Amino acid sequence: MTRPNLAFQTIRIILNKMKRLPIAFLSVLAIALAGYSGFLNMENQRLKHQLADASSMWKASMKIAEGKETETGAAVEEPRPEDRERGGRFEEFENLTREEIAERRREARAAQLARALEAFEDPELRMDMIERQMQRLDRGYADFFKQLNLPPEELDALKTLMAELTLLRMEGGLRASAASDEERKALREDYSNQMVLLSGDINGLLGEEDAKKLTQYKNTLEYRGEVENFERSLSYTDTPLNERQAEGLIKAFAKVDKDFEYTVDIKDNRGRGRGGNDIQLTKEVVDTYYQEREIYDAILLEQASKMLNEAQLASLAAQQVSGRERDYRQAQQVLENPMPTDGRGGFNRGGFGGFQGSGRGGPGGGGRGR
Repeated sequence: MTRPNLAFQTIRIILNKMKRLPIAFLSVLAIALAGYSGFLNMENQRLKHQLADASSMWKASMKIAEGKETETGAAVEEPRPEDRERGGRFEEFENLTREEIAERRREARAAQLARALEAFEDPELRMDMIERQMQRLDRGYADFFKQLNLPPEELDALKTLMAELTLLRMEGGLRASAASDEERKALREDYSNQMVLLSGDINGLLGEEDAKKLTQYKNTLEYRGEVENFERSLSYTDTPLNERQAEGLIKAFAKVDKDFEYTVDIKDNRGRGRGGNDIQLTKEVVDTYYQEREIYDAILLEQASKMLNEAQLASLAAQQVSGRERDYRQAQQVLENPMPTDGRGGFNRGGFGGFQGSGRGGPGGGGRGR
């Protein structure tokens, strides 16, 4: 079966969408589009001829090159300078030790950090970042913004202030990570004062009652993403979550995550015990973490049983098991194939069941290590 002409497909789609327009106008439009189709066909034929000519020239040049190679006794072509440079870089990397590789990674991250800090100082780039943050706020706080019922200009002002606050927190964290111990304390104090002022502006715009609602919503925001993923997994079943169940599950998730205390936390490629002290990461540490995570999941299931029916609860339990098994396999791979680390990265801590989550516990996730 021959493929229909794409230009005429486009004409057909446009005409179908414009059936309600006057017939005379459609006739003129059809003539214009037909002419445009003819132009596209001519261009298509011209490009085909150009490609054919280019192919012929390439084949001819290859024959000439083969002839020259025969005449010179199959001489080896001298590598280009850029190829030698690229190959040299790879050879140098292959000869590095694990410690040297880790040092290179730290240097690369330091350079990346410097570029990020420069972006914060550029007014246009900073405005772009604020706009992107506002778009994220639209996704994460959509339900909260609906509850406020603010006029458009006030809502836009609120989102701008919230985006500025998020950006200020990011900038402060980056600058503190690049500063010395002596500078870090002063930097944190400076940015903390700026954030207090911005928070005051937000609270003044919202009023006391809505400001409290914003704080409550913000404190459960990371869990909302987890619950929304779980909610979507049930949306096509006979037992979807309703709004009351979703809100109840968010509160249960937040409560269990706040109250549960792990003996060890393996969110980084190192063990972290109570009090935040680093401990050596071993199979015993990993096994302990996942045993405690199973207890965490059981507590969450018990809380969820107060608002979920049997089918929903069974789905939640299945996703917990799937998430734990998947993450445990990944942890085992890290143990069997250790890589040099500079303190970043780590095991995937899962989310709601089989979903990638916020890394703060939950079905298939992990609670907060103290």
